[in-house]
Amino acid sequence: MPDFSTHTQFHCQHHSDQIDAIDPAEMTGYRGARLAATVLLVRDGVQGLEVFAQERVSTMRNFPGITVFPGGGVDHRDFPARSWDSGEHWCGPSAVSLARRMETNKYKAHALVFAAVRELFEEAGALLAVHGDGAPIANVAPYDYARRSLESHEIALSDLMHKHDLKVRSDLLRPWARWVGKSDRTHLWFDTFSFVARVPDGQRPAPDPGGEAEDANWFSPQLLLDGWRAGLVRFVLPTWAQLQKLAGCKTVDEAMRCADETVIHPIVGKCWEDPAYREFLEFQPEDRIGKMP
Repeated sequence: MPDFSTHTQFHCQHHSDQIDAIDPAEMTGYRGARLAATVLLVRDGVQGLEVFAQERVSTMRNFPGITVFPGGGVDHRDFPARSWDSGEHWCGPSAVSLARRMETNKYKAHALVFAAVRELFEEAGALLAVHGDGAPIANVAPYDYARRSLESHEIALSDLMHKHDLKVRSDLLRPWARWVGKSDRTHLWFDTFSFVARVPDGQRPAPDPGGEAEDANWFSPQLLLDGWRAGLVRFVLPTWAQLQKLAGCKTVDEAMRCADETVIHPIVGKCWEDPAYREFLEFQPEDRIGKMP
């Protein structure tokens, strides 16, 4: 693995032949890092924009006790088959159009969207999908049984889509950011694509009891940032940075427009010299979690 110890932003041009490339043997991200996806699920609350965030249980292997967005590593079954038609389980902007936005190929774009939808359903109970005839899914109860099976990798998201004649709604997702960094305990490198996603009409997301979250709820981005400054919330840098960006949006529509205007470049390694992250790197709030006032 190359040295990613310095913060760098890269811009790679992907031509049409690269975007159309399908190589089942190539399932890694930037310089061999493992691909991952996270989702900033947003809704319009009474007092403005809210995002779904969860505090990881203390027994988690990576980032225990850290407040994060739903997400995780890309599974090999999130990738399409060698001969594939994204339309079979896909509704909305094509994998090719997303690949151009994400500076990758359609094969990886498909996998990242499927991973994002899968992880979001596992951890938050929001299913970004429609019925085969285009009818929306307002009630996820008939599919709730599959959350644990997806989490344990007993089934793939495509299995759930096929069994119930569903299609992933790519129109509810927008590429938001891309961070390449190392996990805190396993020291594996992850190439993590973040998406901002709109809650489907009628759905009421809720964490999976007994899952990865100690606690989960809807918060305004600014409230989470204020909690971090007060020592009541723990973040890793990418989460903090994405909240800073999201805090500038007042509505879901505004967040979606912000995502559409964002150029997705990989942010690699540490960011010591970037003034945008100076507060996080230099300010050390007193950790008050679990302490009585």
